[in-house]
Amino acid sequence: MASGLEKIYYAGLDTPLGTMWAATSEKGYVQFNMSNNREVFIKELKARIKAEYIEDPSKFKALKAELDRYFRGEKFVFKGPFDMRGTSFQVDVWKAIYGIPYGKLTSYGGIAEQIGRPKAVRAVGNAVGDNPMGLIVPCHRVVWGKGGIGGFSGGLEWKRKLLLQEGILPSAKDKSEKGIDLRKFFK
Repeated sequence: MASGLEKIYYAGLDTPLGTMWAATSEKGYVQFNMSNNREVFIKELKARIKAEYIEDPSKFKALKAELDRYFRGEKFVFKGPFDMRGTSFQVDVWKAIYGIPYGKLTSYGGIAEQIGRPKAVRAVGNAVGDNPMGLIVPCHRVVWGKGGIGGFSGGLEWKRKLLLQEGILPSAKDKSEKGIDLRKFFK
C-alpha cells in the first residue's frame, strides 16, 4: 500500500458463534464485526477508513481474552481502548451504549434522554445502527421503549443470540422475544 497512510490492524477471532473480525488503529479499536465473513468486514472497513490494512492477530490478544470471558458468561465491560470515529452525535450515542451493563437493556428514547437530546429518538436509532463496534459497544442492548426487541444492523438472529448469551431471552430461535416485555431488563 501507499506509504504515509494510517495503519489499521485487523484479525479474525474465533468464538463459539464463529469467527468475528476486529480492527484497531494505534489509538484503539475502530471496528468489530460478527459476520464470520472476512470480505464483508474488509469492505465495510475500507468504506469507513482510508488506511494501510495489516492482518496481525497479535494486536488482539486482550480482546480475544475478553471475548472468551464474555462467552463463558462472565459479566464485565470490554475494556478497549476505543478509537470511535463518527460525528460528535454518533460518538455521544456510542458512549452511552457502552455504559449499558451486561444483562441489562435500555431504549432508543432512554439513550436520547441520557445524551440530553430527548427528541432525537430516530437519530439515536440511526446512530445505534451505524455503531461499527457491535458486541464490544453493545448496541444489542438497545430495544424499543415499549419492550419490543427493536432492530439490529447485524440482523435479529445475532441480536437474539447475544441477548440469549446474557440471559435476557430464553432462546435464540426466531421471535423468541414474543410475549416477553423486555422493559423488565431496563437499567
